[in-house]
Parts: sequence; C-alpha cells; structure tokens
Amino acid sequence: MKKWLVVMLMMKQVLFFLLMIAPLLLSADSVEANKIACENNDSKGCYELAIHFQSSAKVKKEYLNAAELCAKSCMLGYADGCTDLGLIFYEGNAGIKKHMKRAAYFFAKGCKQKSYPGCSNLALMYSNGNGVKKDEVRAIRLAKLACDHNLSIGCRNLGVFYHQGSSRVRNYQKAIEPYVKGCSGGDMVACSNLGVMYQYGNGLTKDYQKAITLYEKACNCAYPQGCSNLGFMYEKGLGVKRSYAKAVPYYRIASDYGDPQGQYNLALLYYTGISLKVDVPKALSLFKKACESGYEPSCRNYRLIKGQ
Repeated sequence: MKKWLVVMLMMKQVLFFLLMIAPLLLSADSVEANKIACENNDSKGCYELAIHFQSSAKVKKEYLNAAELCAKSCMLGYADGCTDLGLIFYEGNAGIKKHMKRAAYFFAKGCKQKSYPGCSNLALMYSNGNGVKKDEVRAIRLAKLACDHNLSIGCRNLGVFYHQGSSRVRNYQKAIEPYVKGCSGGDMVACSNLGVMYQYGNGLTKDYQKAITLYEKACNCAYPQGCSNLGFMYEKGLGVKRSYAKAVPYYRIASDYGDPQGQYNLALLYYTGISLKVDVPKALSLFKKACESGYEPSCRNYRLIKGQ
C-alpha cells in the first residue's frame, strides 16, 4: 500500500434534514368520501386525498393529482397542504420540476399558518441559502419555533445550526438542549449528534460511555451513522476494549444501509487486511459507493487505487 493512501478511519458526522410528509393510504370508501369532501371545498378532505395519491403514486398522473390537491388544500387554508406542496417543489416528482423559490414560498405559507414542519424545512433552506438568501439567524429562529412546538426534527435542526453552523452562530452549549429534546422525541440523528458532542467534548465533559449509549440507541433504531460511529468507538478502543471483531459488524450495518462513512471504513479494512481478508475489488466497490454519496476521502482512495 502506498504511503499516501488515505487510511485513517475518520469520524464524520453526517447530518440529515428530513423533509416531512406522512404516508397515508386510504380505503376505497375513504378515498370516495374524501373526493366528495374535496369537491365541496373541504380543505382536510383535499389534503388527505393528496397524501393518499402521493403515498401510492406509481404513474405521473397520480403525482400531478397529489400536487393539485395539495395546492387546493393550501388555497383553502389547510396549513399542512402548503407545507407538502412546498415539499413537492423541493424534491421534484414526475412531471413537476424542482423549484426552490416556490418550495420556500409554500414552506413559509405553511409555517405562518402553524404547520411546524414547514418552519423546520424553511429553516433548512435559510441555513443553506437554497432558494432564499442565506440567513443563519433566521434559520435558527424558525427551527426554534418548530422545536418549541415539540417537532423533534426542528429540535435536531436547531441543534445542528448551533453545533455545526458558522462562527457567527456556533454555540455548543446552546446545541445541547435541542439535541436532548430531539433525541427524547425519537429523532435518532439528534441522538447520534449528541453522542458526537460527548465523544469530542463539544460543550460537554468528554464522556465516551455516554457517547456509546447514544450511538447504540441510534443504531438500534436503524440510523446507520449511529452504527458507523459505534463501530469507530470499537475500532479505536474509545470507552470500550479495542475490538475489530465488534467494529466490523457495525460498519457492515452502516454500509448496507448506504452510509458512506460505514462504506469507507469497511473498505479500508478490506484493503489493508486489518481483521478481514484482503479483498481489493470489494474495497474498490465500497470506496466507489461512498464516493458516489459525496464522501471525498473515499473518492481520493478510489482514484489512488485505480491508478496503481
């Protein structure tokens, strides 16, 4: 192995911001009842019908029906309809192009009418400058509004802004409370992120045991980064006896769920032969997958090995 190959097993916290839409599949009778209600300008009937079509959509027509029904429910004053219409423009679906400015407009409209997922989604857009002018202070204000109304993802986002934001807003102490609240509310990203803070002593006394407990919770609830983080603790012997045998299964779980850090760490073990039989093709495949997810260290390793 050439000395300039990137071989350090790194701890990278991937922060996910889930835009929220609840799946809802209705019975045939309920579909018909909601059609009648919507025709009579019942905003909730239109909305529930929209979610049904979006949840079951297999063809372009059903996606368009969902968008039209969300638009109607929003026009009739149903706040979640506005938020979900924003989501449709944010993601883009069959026949509907992505349009970030429209997404921001409808998230704002939903938020103003107390659809707090709309507030959280809009906060994300302001934090990234996506479709709106970047404004971290406004992002924090919107995420706090969502968190104050017990939206776990809003608490997570608020924690992220304080934990990972620019020097203008970064405040580890302020990140702790929303992470704790988000984690308690079932947001596993918040749990894993809080674990990172304990691991590195970001605003907290460094405590590997608490970090491990939080990573285990996240991993057991199928959050792959939590599994990858847990594998890292075993690989490095942080708070536990060093054990590649225990690290590898967690890396495999993370990798199988598409986590680029898990793929990267597992690839390194296959390439170096540490605890696993050397398998360069397998390592290359994993480096490539992690690279395709945007993890640059994996891209560098892939290019270096392919160039040998």
